[in-house]
Amino acid sequence: MKLPIKLLVVAAAISFAACKGGDKKDGSAKTEYAEASNDDANEIVAYNNVLVGFTDKNNEYLKRLDGNLKKIAKGLANPNDRFAFIGIIPAYSTPHFRTSKVKPETPPSVLSSDDQKYFKDNVAGLNESMTKIKDAYKSLDDYLKAEDWKDDKGSRGKKLIDSIYAMSKTYYKYDENVLAKLEVIGDDAERIILKTHPLKEYIFAMKDDRKAVGEFNKLILESKNYKADEAKIKAAYAALEVQNKKHVEMSVPNTAEYPGKDGSFKRFNDSFNEYLIEARKVMRDAATSGKITENNADDLIRKHDYMRTTYNSFVD
Repeated sequence: MKLPIKLLVVAAAISFAACKGGDKKDGSAKTEYAEASNDDANEIVAYNNVLVGFTDKNNEYLKRLDGNLKKIAKGLANPNDRFAFIGIIPAYSTPHFRTSKVKPETPPSVLSSDDQKYFKDNVAGLNESMTKIKDAYKSLDDYLKAEDWKDDKGSRGKKLIDSIYAMSKTYYKYDENVLAKLEVIGDDAERIILKTHPLKEYIFAMKDDRKAVGEFNKLILESKNYKADEAKIKAAYAALEVQNKKHVEMSVPNTAEYPGKDGSFKRFNDSFNEYLIEARKVMRDAATSGKITENNADDLIRKHDYMRTTYNSFVD
């Protein structure tokens, strides 16, 4: 057992916020914020960036926690091994230093009352779930330090591990809600800000690529029977290849006006290609075994994360 996979690394910190927006409505807009003023759009973007940083820090902690839980579970299965609990590093949560006055718990007033309530409710759910997870892990840590497993043969320790996994599912549901909403609202706000920016064509191409890969990850990693889903998975993969080819063939940014952006754009397209290579390997293995392994899932998530890194290097 392991912590639920965060399938969609949806939102990313948005840069170029100083650009002035135009007045023409964007035909690809999906929300009421598509015609917001540039100032209102910047407030939405600022909130987007704060929430992205907030959920990133939580996710880093949960990944470290997952590694510890696997080691602890293995140790409880064989407690007589004197090395059973060696190498377990305390799971710490890195504080999120906020340079912005915006807080995750306080969405901006430029959002509708319904959207403000949505974010408040889901952020409260994130915080409550994370507190319960940390409290349960502390109980587990105390249990190990006291060597209480010698009294109950590891029974309580195993129950605590199971409870943390169960609570993590609740946490990731709130996380998914927040990031899915941000994807739509943040995208419309960013389109306002970047409407007249000369690099917007590249930025939106990369955003579309990341979104498409996230959707493909969700499709393939949530498949319960790969062979039954193979046809639609292959079709979705083929669409990714077409999209990658289209963007690879785009002319690169003007190096005189934007030094280094040509290389950054190429690195992003290369990271997309690396994802495609990994996906082909995973699909080939799954076609034989009929399932996606845990390692397969980790590799695809890692490649998608790297696309986010190369995207951020372009917009920074």
